[in-house]
Amino acid sequence: MDEQAHIQETEEEKILYGAEAWIDFLKDKPFPVRTSSLKRLKILLSKDSTMISHLTALVRTDPVLCLHVVRAAENKLAQKGSHVSSIEHAVSSLGIDPLIQLCKTLQPIKLNPSSVQQKQYLRMVANSHHAAVQARTWQQMKRLPFSEEVYLASLFYSIGLWALWLNAPLHMHQVRIKIWEEDIDPTLAEHDVLGCTMQQISMGLSEAWGFSELTIQAQDPDTSPSKGLLAKLHQRALSDPRLSEEELRDLNHLTQERHFPIKLANWLSLIVSRGWRTSRNIKTTDIISDYLGLDTNQTLALLHKLCADSSREYHAPGTLAPAAEMLLIPSSYPNNYKLGNRELELLSTKYPLPEKPKPKKPALKTQPQKAATQAETLVHTAETLLDEAIYKQIVERFLKGYHLYTKPAHILQGLMQGLSKGIGLQRITLNLVNTKSHKMKTAQVVGIEKEHPFASYEIDLQIPSLFKKLCDKPACIWITAENRKKYSKLIPDAYSDLLPENDSLLMSIFRDHGAVAIIYADAGENALPLTAFHQQRFRYLCSAATLALKQV
Repeated sequence: MDEQAHIQETEEEKILYGAEAWIDFLKDKPFPVRTSSLKRLKILLSKDSTMISHLTALVRTDPVLCLHVVRAAENKLAQKGSHVSSIEHAVSSLGIDPLIQLCKTLQPIKLNPSSVQQKQYLRMVANSHHAAVQARTWQQMKRLPFSEEVYLASLFYSIGLWALWLNAPLHMHQVRIKIWEEDIDPTLAEHDVLGCTMQQISMGLSEAWGFSELTIQAQDPDTSPSKGLLAKLHQRALSDPRLSEEELRDLNHLTQERHFPIKLANWLSLIVSRGWRTSRNIKTTDIISDYLGLDTNQTLALLHKLCADSSREYHAPGTLAPAAEMLLIPSSYPNNYKLGNRELELLSTKYPLPEKPKPKKPALKTQPQKAATQAETLVHTAETLLDEAIYKQIVERFLKGYHLYTKPAHILQGLMQGLSKGIGLQRITLNLVNTKSHKMKTAQVVGIEKEHPFASYEIDLQIPSLFKKLCDKPACIWITAENRKKYSKLIPDAYSDLLPENDSLLMSIFRDHGAVAIIYADAGENALPLTAFHQQRFRYLCSAATLALKQV
């Protein structure tokens, strides 16, 4: 028995899902360097006349080579409690002999023209180099210090994408299918397949490798502005008079953060890799224009020039350079965003397969069959309240006040009673929202076993999803068999797989300026569909609870 449990535990550990598992898997994996770069480095190191400036110039032209040199320098400088501040600093900190030893450990990569995996890896590296060139130039134009440190932080911002295409191409294949074919937000697609976001993986790798505080701060999801704040940034770029002085002050603080140009440059490089003429790029260009104090035409000319400079400095033959996108007209012709069938079959034996931990979903309890009744002929749940008196009593307490409702928790508890004992909904979850940590976590359930995944569900609200939308503004969502496909694009797979066959209801509860909870309810695992009767009363009771919370 113990041996069987050990085998099951070992199989569970092999599944790559969640930030911690990915970081442990990727942190010691090698990053192959272009053969030409490695050959030139060996030639330079073999010459007595080679100077530090010669080595710095070569390392600067290859981001992967730069990664290895910076990592080696960080290991050495960690003993002194300092960090690498530039490529020249990293090269000079190591010296010739350690670089020769480093050279012996590096693996070369020779591009296979038919390998989508290799081309995507090199394309991700090129995108990162493009972002680094943009961020460094902006820093120099604004005459701000530490431009070289900003360059390195921008270069390593998306290091997780490099590592994933190298070591988990099958997972990235699934992510791309969700993005391009299922039209799912990239961050939500990453979370569904990987169990975390690329940004979380990049931050974890930077921490494991001892990178600078600026690099980690830029990668930290908590420092990323919300969708609403980005919209206000765009409003500021357009000189929108509706912005208040307090909002303008907050936006000024954001743009003055050291990590802001790093994030902005990487957003630009990722957006334009899907096309320069998208609406998202137009808005990003407006924000950059406002940040640099240039008009739109000057900003576009600068961005195009820097993109071309980056593509000239780092280009892998056989791959499409970022600057080439500027020459292409919009087209529905699909690019190599996923692996081909032949490559997929070949890589399936070499790399980990996409798997998810199996949810510990309890088996449905079988109930004894009853004699056929009129209820079994219904096509939807009966349009009656379980207890009309309880429903009306709780609504009245919410609207007119109740002396025992002295805390928000009392009102939420009354809401749960109204939904279960008044309306008669079979399964209900109270999911509390923490606006400081940007998390949503289940706090209480009714009609659901403790072992059910619903009872312990938790999600990061920075990931674009239906829950994030519900936290942005009050709304009631009625998921039916007809619209399930529409909402499945916005709901994480781990949650969507647990929804009942028919209808379910979701609604956010607000207090003051933000959401405090999201209520989920349904009529049971295999119940009949709900009707407008149930949806309207669910919505009315939740709205009454929101009003009561404002009065507490």
